[in-house]
Amino acid sequence: MLDQVCQLARNAGDAIMQVYDGTKPMDVVSKADNSPVTAADIAAHTVIMDGLRTLTPDIPVLSEEDPPGWEV
Repeated sequence: MLDQVCQLARNAGDAIMQVYDGTKPMDVVSKADNSPVTAADIAAHTVIMDGLRTLTPDIPVLSEEDPPGWEV
């Protein structure tokens, strides 16, 4: 599984670089706590979450880019 998780990280890095290397201006929005979220953040988040759901469908994942909904 380590190789698969490392590949997810590389894929997320590729997704980030596609945003940074793009010609569009960088989209930045603010979360409820006023911290910034960029298009690159969302691209990486999507790659990682989709990959983890495929690799480990029975393990819940909490990400800082997910909307609040978990109670601790």
